[in-house]
Amino acid sequence: MMSYNYLKTSIKRKNLSLQTVAEACNMTKGYLSQLINDKVKMPSAQKLEALHQYLNIEYPIKDKKVGVIFGKFYPLHTGHIHLIQRAIGQVDELYIVLCSDTQRDEKLFKNSAMSHQPTLNDRLRWLLQTFKYQKNIHIEILKEDGIPSYPNGWQEWSNRVKLLFKEKGINPNYVYSSEPQDVNMYSQLLNLETILIDPERSFMKVSGTKIRQAPLQNWQYIPTEVRPFFVRTVAILGGESSGKSTLINKLANVFNTTSAWEFGREYVFSHLGGDERALQFSDYDKVALGQAQYIDFAIKYANKVAFIDTDFITTQAFCKKYEGKEHPFVQAMINNYRFDLVILLENNTPWVADGLRTLGSVSQRKDFQKLLISLLNKNKVKYTTINSSDYDERYLQCIELVSKLIEHS
Repeated sequence: MMSYNYLKTSIKRKNLSLQTVAEACNMTKGYLSQLINDKVKMPSAQKLEALHQYLNIEYPIKDKKVGVIFGKFYPLHTGHIHLIQRAIGQVDELYIVLCSDTQRDEKLFKNSAMSHQPTLNDRLRWLLQTFKYQKNIHIEILKEDGIPSYPNGWQEWSNRVKLLFKEKGINPNYVYSSEPQDVNMYSQLLNLETILIDPERSFMKVSGTKIRQAPLQNWQYIPTEVRPFFVRTVAILGGESSGKSTLINKLANVFNTTSAWEFGREYVFSHLGGDERALQFSDYDKVALGQAQYIDFAIKYANKVAFIDTDFITTQAFCKKYEGKEHPFVQAMINNYRFDLVILLENNTPWVADGLRTLGSVSQRKDFQKLLISLLNKNKVKYTTINSSDYDERYLQCIELVSKLIEHS
């Protein structure tokens, strides 16, 4: 009699209730319970097919080879991907065990050049997105909090691994690794044969440590899904007609990367008929949200650095100027979005009226510049001022600043 325990394992892994699965597959909960506990001698072929389709699994392979890979994936890099792809080519099913330790992971971040700390869910997402089309690759999470740090704590760690295997119904034959020093412990404590893949790092000369310390110098090894955590952001601020939009376009072109346009101008055209006089306090949260979407898009597809045209402090400055008060949602965005380099352009270039600008007098331009500076200082944002009124000189100074940022990242 064939065992259907693998169906129980799949249901557990997907965190589904028996009632949910039974209803979706047009059977009773009692019948499903008996089936997955091997108490149905001749199950309905139609019901079995429905279960396999709903759970998105294949019928089991006799003498199936199962592999497992352990890792922090902090961050996931192409060396990991190479290891995983080699392993899945040698087994029928592969389990990737994402290991997490709150204190250790926080320490890794503090000693890294990451722009912001990835959560456990971020790391899970990297793996899920990267291998989403390979259905025989499964991702599980192992919490390592409280276990002595590597290379200590092997006994405690192996006990948690065995518990995870039992809970998830994982019965591996092999563990795949690039670390020769771990082979004996996998054999002694987990009774698993280790298959070493590229232990000399001859194909992928990379490690998580190298990427954390110098991400932009190892950019080619960072997967697309992971790159936003290492992209350097450059925000260029300035008052109306300060030349920032043109400058950002030039910089994005020369560094072959992305830029986030000023969403506020687009909003005025799309929602206010192209006239800023219709702008009111209730619009500023929408402008800030649109700007955030532009920034996120630019960061996601950036080549090492992303340029930001008009940040949230500038939006707040306009709100305070026109509405007489600051907007709480815009302030929340200021707190949430911090940039690696903030460049403030002195508002001393020729005034160009384009139908949207209203702060054109000398006194108005000076007052707005003072307001920008006060908000930067209030929010403890470090910035570099470019005072030259010559467009080419501004461009060259920005090139130098951005190049230094990349060089030291």
